[in-house]
Amino acid sequence: MSRVMRTFSSSTPIAAPQAVAWEVMTDHELYARWVPRCRVELETEGSPDRNGVGAVRVFRTGPVSTSEEITAFDPPHRMAYRILSIPLPVRNCRSEMLLVEGEQAGSCTLHWDSWFEPVIPFTGGIIGKVMASAVEKMAAGIATEAQGRAQSV
Repeated sequence: MSRVMRTFSSSTPIAAPQAVAWEVMTDHELYARWVPRCRVELETEGSPDRNGVGAVRVFRTGPVSTSEEITAFDPPHRMAYRILSIPLPVRNCRSEMLLVEGEQAGSCTLHWDSWFEPVIPFTGGIIGKVMASAVEKMAAGIATEAQGRAQSV
C-alpha cells in the first residue's frame, strides 16, 4: 500500500535583520525556551558550524524525545533537517526553513515547510495539525527572540 506524503507550511514575519534571525533560528539551545518543560541537547556537532550540517539535536520533554539531523545549512538563508526519531506514527519527515529579506529594511520572513508520511492510514490530518502547531510556536519564539535582540542593539 502506498503512503501519501503530507505537508504543512508557515510564514512568520520577523521585525529583525535576517542575520539576527539566522543566529536565533540556528541556535538549538534557544528552542527549549519556546516549548514548555523541554530540554534541547546537541548530541552530535555539525561541521564546520557546530549547529550546521550533520548536527543532531535532541528535544526532550519528560520521557519523550525527538531527534533531528541538520541536512542543509546555508547562512543566512536556509537550514533543512530530517527527523531521525519522533513519538508519532510518521516516517520520512523533513523540514526546510528559509529566511527571506523583507521589503522593510531590517526585517525578514521565516518560511517553514515540512513533509511527512503518516504510518497509520487516515491519521495524516491530525498528525499534521499537531506538528504544525509545534512549528508555529517555535517560529513565534524565533521571531520574538530575534526582535528582542534587534531592539536591544
